[in-house]
Amino acid sequence: MRKTVNILVIDDDQLFSTSLSDFLGSRGYHVSTAASGMEGVRIFKELQPSIVLLDQKLPDIPGLEVCKQVLEINPHTKIVFITAYATIQYAVDAMQAGAFNYLSKPFELDELLIVIDLAVKNLKLEGKLRIRNYEKQQERRKDQLVGSSEVMRRIREQIRIAAASEATVLVTGETGVGKNAVARAIHEQQKNRESLLTINCSAIPENLIEAEYFGHEKGVFTGADSRREGIFELADGGTLVLDEIGEVPTHLQSKLLSVLEDKCIRRIGSGRTIPVDVRIIATTNQNLESAIREGRFRQDLFYRLAVFNLHIPPLREHPEDIPELAVHFLAEFGRRDLRIPDEQLQRMMRYSWPGNVRELRNVIERASFLYRGDEIKPGDLLIRDRFSSESASPEAPLEAGGRIATLAEVERRHILRVYHACNGNKSRTARTLGISLSTLKRKLKTMPVYSSEKPDMTL
Repeated sequence: MRKTVNILVIDDDQLFSTSLSDFLGSRGYHVSTAASGMEGVRIFKELQPSIVLLDQKLPDIPGLEVCKQVLEINPHTKIVFITAYATIQYAVDAMQAGAFNYLSKPFELDELLIVIDLAVKNLKLEGKLRIRNYEKQQERRKDQLVGSSEVMRRIREQIRIAAASEATVLVTGETGVGKNAVARAIHEQQKNRESLLTINCSAIPENLIEAEYFGHEKGVFTGADSRREGIFELADGGTLVLDEIGEVPTHLQSKLLSVLEDKCIRRIGSGRTIPVDVRIIATTNQNLESAIREGRFRQDLFYRLAVFNLHIPPLREHPEDIPELAVHFLAEFGRRDLRIPDEQLQRMMRYSWPGNVRELRNVIERASFLYRGDEIKPGDLLIRDRFSSESASPEAPLEAGGRIATLAEVERRHILRVYHACNGNKSRTARTLGISLSTLKRKLKTMPVYSSEKPDMTL
Protein backbone atom coordinates (compact mmCIF):
# COMPACT_ATOMS: atom_id res chain seq x y z
CA MET A 1 0.00 0.00 0.00
CA ARG A 2 1.25 3.48 -0.87
CA LYS A 3 2.31 5.59 2.08
CA THR A 4 2.24 9.39 2.16
CA VAL A 5 5.82 10.66 2.42
CA ASN A 6 6.35 13.29 5.15
CA ILE A 7 8.76 16.15 4.35
CA LEU A 8 10.06 18.85 6.70
CA VAL A 9 11.30 22.15 5.24
CA ILE A 10 13.68 24.05 7.57
CA ASP A 11 14.32 27.51 6.12
CA ASP A 12 14.05 31.06 7.54
CA ASP A 13 12.70 32.38 4.21
CA GLN A 14 8.98 32.17 4.94
CA LEU A 15 7.91 32.83 1.34
CA PHE A 16 10.27 30.12 0.04
CA SER A 17 9.02 27.58 2.63
CA THR A 18 5.37 28.33 1.88
CA SER A 19 5.93 28.02 -1.87
CA LEU A 20 7.71 24.68 -1.45
CA SER A 21 5.00 23.43 0.89
CA ASP A 22 2.21 24.31 -1.58
CA PHE A 23 4.07 22.79 -4.52
CA LEU A 24 5.01 19.52 -2.80
CA GLY A 25 1.57 19.26 -1.21
CA SER A 26 0.02 19.39 -4.67
CA ARG A 27 2.23 16.42 -5.60
CA GLY A 28 0.85 14.26 -2.76
CA TYR A 29 3.50 14.89 -0.09
CA HIS A 30 2.70 15.91 3.48
CA VAL A 31 4.84 18.96 4.27
CA SER A 32 5.69 20.74 7.54
CA THR A 33 7.83 23.86 7.90
CA ALA A 34 10.19 25.40 10.47
CA ALA A 35 11.82 28.86 10.43
CA SER A 36 14.86 28.05 12.61
CA GLY A 37 17.20 25.20 13.43
CA MET A 38 15.94 24.60 16.97
CA GLU A 39 12.33 24.71 15.82
CA GLY A 40 13.21 22.26 13.05
CA VAL A 41 14.79 19.79 15.49
CA ARG A 42 11.75 20.07 17.79
CA ILE A 43 9.30 19.43 14.95
CA PHE A 44 11.46 16.59 13.66
CA LYS A 45 11.38 14.86 17.07
CA GLU A 46 7.61 15.15 17.07
CA LEU A 47 6.85 14.12 13.46
CA GLN A 48 10.02 12.28 12.35
CA PRO A 49 9.53 12.88 8.61
CA SER A 50 11.32 10.73 6.06
CA ILE A 51 12.92 13.69 4.19
CA VAL A 52 14.26 17.03 5.43
CA LEU A 53 14.92 19.99 3.11
CA LEU A 54 17.44 21.99 5.14
CA ASP A 55 18.80 25.49 4.63
CA GLN A 56 22.49 25.64 5.32
CA LYS A 57 22.37 29.09 6.96
CA LEU A 58 19.80 29.52 9.72
CA PRO A 59 19.30 32.38 12.19
CA ASP A 60 20.15 30.40 15.34
CA ILE A 61 22.36 27.34 14.64
CA PRO A 62 24.16 26.18 11.47
CA GLY A 63 22.41 23.75 9.14
CA LEU A 64 25.29 21.30 9.62
CA GLU A 65 24.50 21.13 13.35
CA VAL A 66 20.82 20.57 12.61
CA CYS A 67 21.81 17.78 10.23
CA LYS A 68 23.85 16.03 12.92
CA GLN A 69 21.05 16.30 15.50
CA VAL A 70 18.43 14.99 13.06
CA LEU A 71 20.55 12.00 12.06
CA GLU A 72 21.27 11.32 15.73
CA ILE A 73 17.51 10.96 16.24
CA ASN A 74 16.91 8.92 13.08
CA PRO A 75 19.90 7.86 10.95
CA HIS A 76 17.59 6.70 8.13
CA THR A 77 16.32 10.24 7.38
CA LYS A 78 17.25 11.69 4.00
CA ILE A 79 18.52 15.26 4.36
CA VAL A 80 18.76 17.51 1.30
CA PHE A 81 20.72 20.71 1.89
CA ILE A 82 19.49 23.86 0.16
CA THR A 83 21.59 27.04 0.06
CA ALA A 84 22.07 30.24 -1.88
CA TYR A 85 25.76 30.26 -0.96
CA ALA A 86 26.94 27.22 -2.86
CA THR A 87 30.63 26.36 -2.75
CA ILE A 88 32.53 23.15 -3.16
CA GLN A 89 33.51 23.25 0.53
CA TYR A 90 29.84 23.63 1.56
CA ALA A 91 28.96 20.58 -0.52
CA VAL A 92 31.80 18.55 0.96
CA ASP A 93 30.84 19.55 4.51
CA ALA A 94 27.20 18.63 3.87
CA MET A 95 28.06 15.18 2.57
CA GLN A 96 30.48 14.56 5.43
CA ALA A 97 27.70 15.47 7.88
CA GLY A 98 25.55 12.72 6.37
CA ALA A 99 23.41 14.64 3.88
CA PHE A 100 21.72 12.68 1.11
CA ASN A 101 21.96 15.42 -1.53
CA TYR A 102 22.65 19.11 -2.12
CA LEU A 103 20.72 21.75 -4.10
CA SER A 104 21.78 25.31 -4.91
CA LYS A 105 19.27 28.17 -5.00
CA PRO A 106 17.70 28.91 -7.36
CA PHE A 107 16.80 25.43 -8.61
CA GLU A 108 14.17 24.03 -10.95
CA LEU A 109 11.17 22.39 -9.28
CA ASP A 110 11.62 19.37 -11.54
CA GLU A 111 15.16 19.06 -10.20
CA LEU A 112 13.77 19.01 -6.65
CA LEU A 113 11.22 16.35 -7.55
CA ILE A 114 13.96 14.16 -9.02
CA VAL A 115 16.01 14.43 -5.81
CA ILE A 116 12.98 13.67 -3.61
CA ASP A 117 11.98 10.71 -5.79
CA LEU A 118 15.53 9.36 -5.52
CA ALA A 119 15.39 9.78 -1.72
CA VAL A 120 12.07 7.90 -1.54
CA LYS A 121 13.48 5.03 -3.63
CA ASN A 122 16.51 4.83 -1.34
CA LEU A 123 14.25 4.73 1.72
CA LYS A 124 12.29 1.84 0.22
CA LEU A 125 15.43 -0.10 -0.69
CA GLU A 126 16.91 0.40 2.78
CA GLY A 127 13.60 -0.70 4.33
CA LYS A 128 13.63 -3.89 2.26
CA LEU A 129 17.23 -4.53 3.32
CA ARG A 130 16.29 -4.20 7.00
CA ILE A 131 13.41 -6.62 6.44
CA ARG A 132 15.74 -9.14 4.78
CA ASN A 133 18.22 -8.80 7.62
CA TYR A 134 15.42 -9.45 10.11
CA GLU A 135 14.25 -12.49 8.15
CA LYS A 136 17.82 -13.78 8.00
CA GLN A 137 18.09 -13.50 11.79
CA GLN A 138 14.90 -15.55 12.15
CA GLU A 139 16.33 -18.29 9.85
CA ARG A 140 12.87 -19.30 8.67
CA ARG A 141 12.32 -21.98 6.06
CA LYS A 142 9.68 -21.06 3.48
CA ASP A 143 7.30 -23.97 3.84
CA GLN A 144 4.85 -24.74 1.04
CA LEU A 145 1.35 -26.17 0.97
CA VAL A 146 1.49 -29.64 -0.58
CA GLY A 147 -1.36 -32.10 -1.03
CA SER A 148 -4.37 -32.86 -3.24
CA SER A 149 -6.82 -34.25 -0.68
CA GLU A 150 -10.27 -32.83 0.01
CA VAL A 151 -8.88 -31.40 3.26
CA MET A 152 -6.21 -29.47 1.36
CA ARG A 153 -8.74 -28.33 -1.22
CA ARG A 154 -10.89 -26.81 1.53
CA ILE A 155 -7.85 -25.13 3.08
CA ARG A 156 -6.88 -23.57 -0.25
CA GLU A 157 -10.42 -22.26 -0.71
CA GLN A 158 -10.35 -20.69 2.76
CA ILE A 159 -6.97 -19.14 1.95
CA ARG A 160 -8.47 -17.59 -1.19
CA ILE A 161 -11.34 -16.08 0.82
CA ALA A 162 -9.01 -14.77 3.54
CA ALA A 163 -6.66 -13.21 0.99
CA ALA A 164 -9.53 -11.29 -0.63
CA SER A 165 -10.09 -9.24 2.55
CA GLU A 166 -8.03 -7.20 4.98
CA ALA A 167 -9.52 -8.95 8.03
CA THR A 168 -7.25 -10.24 10.78
CA VAL A 169 -6.78 -14.02 10.45
CA LEU A 170 -6.25 -16.56 13.22
CA VAL A 171 -4.72 -19.83 11.96
CA THR A 172 -5.08 -22.70 14.44
CA GLY A 173 -3.86 -26.28 14.48
CA GLU A 174 -1.47 -28.69 16.14
CA THR A 175 2.27 -28.17 16.08
CA GLY A 176 3.76 -28.98 12.69
CA VAL A 177 0.58 -28.90 10.56
CA GLY A 178 1.83 -26.04 8.40
CA LYS A 179 0.29 -22.92 9.93
CA ASN A 180 3.11 -20.70 8.67
CA ALA A 181 2.76 -22.14 5.17
CA VAL A 182 -0.93 -21.16 5.25
CA ALA A 183 -0.04 -17.66 6.47
CA ARG A 184 2.47 -17.29 3.63
CA ALA A 185 -0.10 -18.49 1.09
CA ILE A 186 -2.61 -15.88 2.31
CA HIS A 187 0.01 -13.17 1.98
CA GLU A 188 1.11 -14.22 -1.50
CA GLN A 189 -2.47 -14.08 -2.80
CA GLN A 190 -3.08 -10.58 -1.43
CA LYS A 191 -2.85 -7.42 -3.47
CA ASN A 192 -0.83 -4.36 -2.41
CA ARG A 193 1.04 -6.12 0.41
CA GLU A 194 4.73 -6.42 -0.44
CA SER A 195 6.65 -7.64 2.59
CA LEU A 196 5.93 -10.63 4.85
CA LEU A 197 7.51 -10.75 8.30
CA THR A 198 7.08 -13.42 10.96
CA ILE A 199 7.81 -13.06 14.66
CA ASN A 200 7.87 -16.12 16.92
CA CYS A 201 6.15 -14.93 20.09
CA SER A 202 7.49 -17.91 22.07
CA ALA A 203 11.14 -17.41 21.11
CA ILE A 204 11.70 -13.89 22.50
CA PRO A 205 12.67 -13.36 26.16
CA GLU A 206 9.82 -11.68 28.04
CA ASN A 207 11.97 -8.67 29.00
CA LEU A 208 12.76 -7.97 25.32
CA ILE A 209 9.45 -8.73 23.65
CA GLU A 210 7.98 -5.21 23.93
CA ALA A 211 11.07 -3.66 22.32
CA GLU A 212 10.95 -6.33 19.60
CA TYR A 213 7.32 -5.49 18.83
CA PHE A 214 7.34 -1.71 19.10
CA GLY A 215 10.98 -0.61 18.93
CA HIS A 216 12.78 1.79 21.27
CA GLU A 217 14.52 5.15 21.38
CA LYS A 218 18.22 5.57 22.02
CA GLY A 219 19.34 5.29 25.64
CA VAL A 220 16.02 4.20 27.17
CA PHE A 221 17.64 1.13 28.72
CA THR A 222 21.06 -0.49 29.01
CA GLY A 223 22.23 -1.64 25.60
CA ALA A 224 19.93 0.70 23.64
CA ASP A 225 22.85 2.32 21.82
CA SER A 226 20.68 3.58 18.99
CA ARG A 227 17.06 4.05 18.01
CA ARG A 228 15.54 0.80 16.74
CA GLU A 229 12.43 0.04 14.73
CA GLY A 230 10.12 -2.67 16.03
CA ILE A 231 8.59 -5.45 13.98
CA PHE A 232 5.36 -3.48 13.46
CA GLU A 233 7.26 -0.58 11.88
CA LEU A 234 9.34 -2.91 9.72
CA ALA A 235 6.17 -4.62 8.48
CA ASP A 236 4.40 -1.31 7.71
CA GLY A 237 2.58 -1.71 4.40
CA GLY A 238 2.95 -5.48 4.48
CA THR A 239 1.84 -8.58 6.37
CA LEU A 240 2.94 -9.52 9.89
CA VAL A 241 2.59 -13.10 11.16
CA LEU A 242 2.40 -13.39 14.94
CA ASP A 243 3.50 -17.00 15.33
CA GLU A 244 2.36 -18.77 18.53
CA ILE A 245 0.25 -15.81 19.65
CA GLY A 246 -0.84 -17.77 22.72
CA GLU A 247 2.65 -17.28 24.19
CA VAL A 248 2.34 -13.47 24.41
CA PRO A 249 2.62 -12.43 28.10
CA THR A 250 -0.67 -11.21 29.56
CA HIS A 251 0.71 -7.76 30.45
CA LEU A 252 1.50 -7.12 26.76
CA GLN A 253 -1.78 -8.40 25.37
CA SER A 254 -3.55 -5.11 26.11
CA LYS A 255 -0.87 -3.15 24.19
CA LEU A 256 -1.15 -5.56 21.29
CA LEU A 257 -4.93 -5.11 21.29
CA SER A 258 -4.49 -1.31 21.18
CA VAL A 259 -2.20 -1.59 18.16
CA LEU A 260 -4.71 -3.78 16.33
CA GLU A 261 -7.56 -1.38 17.06
CA ASP A 262 -5.82 2.00 16.70
CA LYS A 263 -3.23 0.98 14.05
CA CYS A 264 -0.60 3.02 15.88
CA ILE A 265 2.47 2.09 17.88
CA ARG A 266 4.65 3.97 20.35
CA ARG A 267 8.32 3.12 20.72
CA ILE A 268 9.65 2.55 24.21
CA GLY A 269 10.91 5.91 25.48
CA SER A 270 8.93 7.96 22.96
CA GLY A 271 5.82 10.06 23.51
CA ARG A 272 4.91 10.03 19.82
CA THR A 273 2.50 7.61 18.20
CA ILE A 274 3.42 6.22 14.79
CA PRO A 275 0.67 5.05 12.41
CA VAL A 276 1.24 1.60 10.91
CA ASP A 277 -0.63 -0.18 8.14
CA VAL A 278 -0.11 -3.90 8.80
CA ARG A 279 -2.18 -6.96 7.88
CA ILE A 280 -2.09 -9.31 10.88
CA ILE A 281 -2.14 -13.10 10.66
CA ALA A 282 -1.81 -14.89 14.01
CA THR A 283 -1.08 -18.59 14.51
CA THR A 284 -1.36 -20.85 17.54
CA ASN A 285 -1.33 -24.52 18.50
CA GLN A 286 -3.14 -23.73 21.75
CA ASN A 287 -6.82 -23.81 22.55
CA LEU A 288 -7.23 -20.08 23.12
CA GLU A 289 -10.78 -20.49 24.42
CA SER A 290 -9.40 -22.67 27.24
CA ALA A 291 -6.64 -20.10 27.80
CA ILE A 292 -9.32 -17.42 28.15
CA ARG A 293 -11.15 -19.47 30.80
CA GLU A 294 -7.86 -19.97 32.66
CA GLY A 295 -7.09 -16.24 32.55
CA ARG A 296 -4.01 -16.63 30.32
CA PHE A 297 -5.44 -14.89 27.25
CA ARG A 298 -7.66 -11.84 26.84
CA GLN A 299 -11.09 -12.52 25.41
CA ASP A 300 -11.24 -9.16 23.58
CA LEU A 301 -7.87 -9.85 21.93
CA PHE A 302 -9.11 -13.29 20.83
CA TYR A 303 -12.18 -11.78 19.17
CA ARG A 304 -10.02 -9.11 17.49
CA LEU A 305 -7.66 -11.77 16.10
CA ALA A 306 -10.27 -14.34 15.09
CA VAL A 307 -12.20 -12.19 12.63
CA PHE A 308 -11.41 -15.00 10.17
CA ASN A 309 -10.56 -18.32 11.84
CA LEU A 310 -8.81 -20.93 9.69
CA HIS A 311 -8.21 -24.34 11.32
CA ILE A 312 -5.63 -26.75 9.87
CA PRO A 313 -6.46 -30.44 10.52
CA PRO A 314 -3.64 -32.76 11.68
CA LEU A 315 -1.89 -34.98 9.14
CA ARG A 316 -3.57 -38.13 10.50
CA GLU A 317 -6.89 -36.76 9.18
CA HIS A 318 -5.63 -36.60 5.58
CA PRO A 319 -3.02 -39.39 5.28
CA GLU A 320 -3.68 -39.60 1.53
CA ASP A 321 -1.40 -36.55 1.19
CA ILE A 322 1.60 -38.36 2.69
CA PRO A 323 2.97 -39.84 -0.58
CA GLU A 324 2.86 -36.43 -2.27
CA LEU A 325 4.47 -34.77 0.74
CA ALA A 326 7.20 -37.41 0.85
CA VAL A 327 8.08 -36.81 -2.81
CA HIS A 328 8.11 -33.06 -2.17
CA PHE A 329 10.54 -33.40 0.74
CA LEU A 330 12.83 -35.72 -1.21
CA ALA A 331 13.03 -33.03 -3.90
CA GLU A 332 13.71 -30.40 -1.22
CA PHE A 333 16.69 -32.44 0.01
CA GLY A 334 17.97 -32.89 -3.56
CA ARG A 335 17.12 -36.62 -3.67
CA ARG A 336 14.64 -36.90 -6.54
CA ASP A 337 16.43 -40.12 -7.54
CA LEU A 338 15.14 -41.98 -4.47
CA ARG A 339 11.88 -43.89 -4.23
CA ILE A 340 9.88 -45.08 -1.24
CA PRO A 341 8.57 -48.66 -1.51
CA ASP A 342 4.78 -49.08 -1.40
CA GLU A 343 4.86 -51.07 1.85
CA GLN A 344 6.80 -48.22 3.46
CA LEU A 345 4.20 -45.69 2.28
CA GLN A 346 1.44 -47.86 3.70
CA ARG A 347 3.14 -47.97 7.10
CA MET A 348 3.55 -44.21 6.99
CA MET A 349 -0.12 -43.69 6.12
CA ARG A 350 -1.17 -45.84 9.11
CA TYR A 351 1.07 -43.93 11.52
CA SER A 352 -0.53 -41.23 13.75
CA TRP A 353 2.14 -38.51 13.10
CA PRO A 354 1.93 -36.60 16.42
CA GLY A 355 4.43 -34.10 14.99
CA ASN A 356 2.40 -33.81 11.77
CA VAL A 357 4.03 -32.54 8.56
CA ARG A 358 7.12 -31.34 10.44
CA GLU A 359 7.71 -34.84 11.81
CA LEU A 360 7.20 -36.34 8.34
CA ARG A 361 9.78 -33.94 6.92
CA ASN A 362 12.29 -34.93 9.64
CA VAL A 363 11.72 -38.65 9.01
CA ILE A 364 12.23 -38.23 5.24
CA GLU A 365 15.38 -36.19 5.83
CA ARG A 366 16.87 -38.84 8.15
CA ALA A 367 15.93 -41.68 5.84
CA SER A 368 17.43 -39.90 2.81
CA PHE A 369 20.93 -40.00 4.27
CA LEU A 370 20.67 -43.21 6.37
CA TYR A 371 19.69 -45.52 3.51
CA ARG A 372 21.96 -46.19 0.54
CA GLY A 373 20.91 -47.29 -2.91
CA ASP A 374 17.89 -46.08 -4.84
CA GLU A 375 15.30 -46.83 -2.14
CA ILE A 376 14.71 -45.45 1.34
CA LYS A 377 12.68 -46.86 4.24
CA PRO A 378 11.23 -43.99 6.28
CA GLY A 379 8.62 -46.34 7.76
CA ASP A 380 11.41 -48.02 9.76
CA LEU A 381 12.15 -44.72 11.52
CA LEU A 382 8.69 -44.06 12.91
CA ILE A 383 8.67 -43.33 16.65
CA ARG A 384 6.03 -45.93 17.47
CA ASP A 385 8.17 -48.69 15.96
CA ARG A 386 11.11 -47.62 18.15
CA PHE A 387 9.33 -48.07 21.44
CA SER A 388 6.86 -50.85 20.75
CA SER A 389 7.12 -54.29 19.19
CA GLU A 390 3.61 -53.83 17.81
CA SER A 391 3.33 -53.12 14.14
CA ALA A 392 1.62 -49.94 13.05
CA SER A 393 -2.09 -50.54 13.45
CA PRO A 394 -5.12 -48.43 12.65
CA GLU A 395 -6.93 -49.84 15.70
CA ALA A 396 -7.78 -47.38 18.49
CA PRO A 397 -5.65 -47.71 21.68
CA LEU A 398 -7.57 -49.15 24.66
CA GLU A 399 -7.52 -48.30 28.35
CA ALA A 400 -8.05 -50.84 31.12
CA GLY A 401 -11.58 -52.18 30.95
CA GLY A 402 -11.75 -51.73 27.18
CA ARG A 403 -12.31 -47.96 27.22
CA ILE A 404 -10.93 -46.14 24.17
CA ALA A 405 -8.19 -43.71 25.18
CA THR A 406 -8.73 -40.01 24.46
CA LEU A 407 -6.43 -38.16 22.08
CA ALA A 408 -4.98 -36.17 25.02
CA GLU A 409 -4.14 -39.43 26.85
CA VAL A 410 -2.49 -40.93 23.78
CA GLU A 411 -0.47 -37.75 23.22
CA ARG A 412 0.58 -37.63 26.89
CA ARG A 413 1.83 -41.23 26.90
CA HIS A 414 3.57 -40.85 23.57
CA ILE A 415 5.44 -37.73 24.73
CA LEU A 416 6.46 -39.42 27.99
CA ARG A 417 7.73 -42.53 26.19
CA VAL A 418 9.90 -40.44 23.90
CA TYR A 419 11.05 -38.23 26.78
CA HIS A 420 12.26 -41.22 28.86
CA ALA A 421 13.76 -42.89 25.78
CA CYS A 422 15.81 -39.71 25.26
CA ASN A 423 16.98 -39.92 28.90
CA GLY A 424 15.17 -36.73 29.84
CA ASN A 425 16.95 -34.60 27.21
CA LYS A 426 14.30 -32.01 26.29
CA SER A 427 16.02 -30.68 23.17
CA ARG A 428 16.46 -34.17 21.72
CA THR A 429 12.89 -35.09 22.67
CA ALA A 430 11.52 -32.00 20.89
CA ARG A 431 13.56 -32.77 17.77
CA THR A 432 12.42 -36.40 17.78
CA LEU A 433 8.77 -35.44 18.15
CA GLY A 434 9.08 -32.69 15.54
CA ILE A 435 7.80 -29.96 17.89
CA SER A 436 9.34 -26.78 19.28
CA LEU A 437 11.18 -26.82 22.59
CA SER A 438 8.78 -24.25 24.07
CA THR A 439 5.79 -26.43 23.14
CA LEU A 440 7.41 -29.49 24.73
CA LYS A 441 8.18 -27.60 27.95
CA ARG A 442 4.61 -26.38 28.18
CA LYS A 443 3.22 -29.89 27.74
CA LEU A 444 5.69 -31.42 30.20
CA LYS A 445 4.52 -29.06 32.95
CA THR A 446 1.32 -31.09 33.19
CA MET A 447 3.04 -34.49 33.12
CA PRO A 448 4.79 -36.52 35.88
CA VAL A 449 8.10 -36.63 34.03
CA TYR A 450 10.25 -35.92 37.08
CA SER A 451 9.02 -38.88 39.10
CA SER A 452 11.21 -41.97 39.30
CA GLU A 453 8.34 -44.10 38.10
CA LYS A 454 8.46 -44.86 34.40
CA PRO A 455 5.29 -44.00 32.50
CA ASP A 456 2.96 -46.71 31.20
CA MET A 457 4.51 -47.62 27.85
CA THR A 458 1.43 -49.27 26.48
CA LEU A 459 -1.31 -47.63 24.53
